[in-house]
Amino acid sequence: MITVSVSTLAPWCVGAFLCGSIPFGLLLVKLAGKGDVREHGSGNIGATNVSRVGGKALGVVTLLLDILKGFLPVYLAKKVGISADFLPLLALAAVLGHVFTPWLKFQGGKGVATALGVILAAEPQLVILPLATFILVLWLTRHVSLGSILAAAMVPAPFLLLIGGFFGPPKWLELVPWLLLVILVIRKHRENIKRLQEGTESKLWGAKKEVTHG
Repeated sequence: MITVSVSTLAPWCVGAFLCGSIPFGLLLVKLAGKGDVREHGSGNIGATNVSRVGGKALGVVTLLLDILKGFLPVYLAKKVGISADFLPLLALAAVLGHVFTPWLKFQGGKGVATALGVILAAEPQLVILPLATFILVLWLTRHVSLGSILAAAMVPAPFLLLIGGFFGPPKWLELVPWLLLVILVIRKHRENIKRLQEGTESKLWGAKKEVTHG
């Protein structure tokens, strides 16, 4: 394990932010000759909107790349010996890069896939409950947005158990970045929350064409 200082950690955080900022959805749709994904559907650069504009295959590729760009910087930091205490900071930086990408005037996606990537790299055990929640909610409601929101809300629960939240004082250095990440993802879904409350949020499949969530 390497000694971590501000001068050591800062470049890793910047690198994670820049890696997370790559707008794969936008690039893939343009390369496929489908135009600017932001001008269609929900206007989001995430996999769901990409699948509407460019097709399901392009949506799947976007999903995998958005997961990878979150996974890679945290995984590399872990491999070189950055302390697990600091990995959540890198995870947050990568998701911030996706949500506030500087290449698109700091307008990015909602961070769900990238958040999945950073969690898989930093604390893979944390994925189980959120992923199960997402699958169950999607199966019951067909709302990607609701599944994403509730899945994000589930992230801190197993993390508190892992770091001793119920059996001792929590490690706030690790916990706070995860909580901020969850708040960020949920906040990015505020328009979806409003539509869910109004009963106007579209569904992933079914008779009604989905045009509002990305």
